[in-house]
Amino acid sequence: MVENELSFLVKKTPQLIGKPHKEIEQHYLSDGDEPLRLRRAGGTFELTKKLTLDGADLSRKEEITIPLERDEYFMLLPLAKRGLTKTRYYLRLDDGHMAELDVFKGPLEGLSMVEVEFADEAARAAFVPPAWFGRDVSQEAWSSNASLAGKSWYDVRGLAAGRAARTKRNK
Repeated sequence: MVENELSFLVKKTPQLIGKPHKEIEQHYLSDGDEPLRLRRAGGTFELTKKLTLDGADLSRKEEITIPLERDEYFMLLPLAKRGLTKTRYYLRLDDGHMAELDVFKGPLEGLSMVEVEFADEAARAAFVPPAWFGRDVSQEAWSSNASLAGKSWYDVRGLAAGRAARTKRNK
């Protein structure tokens, strides 16, 4: 499956009481820009590899996912090098798109990001972010969950504020 999404920081968190959500744990079994991800989302377990399609565009990736049984997940978990936890809220936007708002927990508490996935390039180009969305960080390598895993809010707050933000292209 090809993932075609935009990612934003959150300027102002919308009302979340009563909104559908999932608790998510993500662990990474390898290092580098495209690590192997182990995820538990609610009662679902999976192993995922994301592959960048074009180094000049970090927002489009090929995603290969293998469903796991609970026991398989826990057998692989000790191999994890780093991880993160978050609550993901599902919010229908006025234009009909589904936004996935991630509110990070633990060491990354204080960071919230929202993603919107698009069916095609026309929908993506026409998208107008709601007022509660902050800066578009789709092309900022630090903002991927793989990059955030194992870090704290203290580690990334300067990047989130826009200071010294680096994209993959200008490294």
